Amino acid sequence: MPRNHNIFIEGVENGDLVLSDNGHTDVDTEDTVTWIVRDNSGVEAITSIAPDRGSENVFDPDPAPVGGSRKTWRGTVSRNKKGRREIYAIEYTIQNGNTSQFDPIIQVNP
Repeated sequence: MPRNHNIFIEGVENGDLVLSDNGHTDVDTEDTVTWIVRDNSGVEAITSIAPDRGSENVFDPDPAPVGGSRKTWRGTVSRNKKGRREIYAIEYTIQNGNTSQFDPIIQVNP
């Protein structure tokens, strides 16, 4: 049965996001992944979540805002991606308006 994996964005440290999964999540096909910006994290909004250039996309549908939220995004892992790995980019805006990118990993179990 598919599960949901919540990844909390805890804050920003030395220009990198601090994630509850330490930047690596193992998933199964058809699982969902939800990214949630915690209050007082210093992150104002997630502006996109997409595979890094040259990395395979394991999501179908691709991650997108939940209900138009700027702080909660969700994607579903494709059923055809067993054993695949995606290095993805979270683009985000911090409270002073600056934008940045962080590159965590999603690993699909075989």
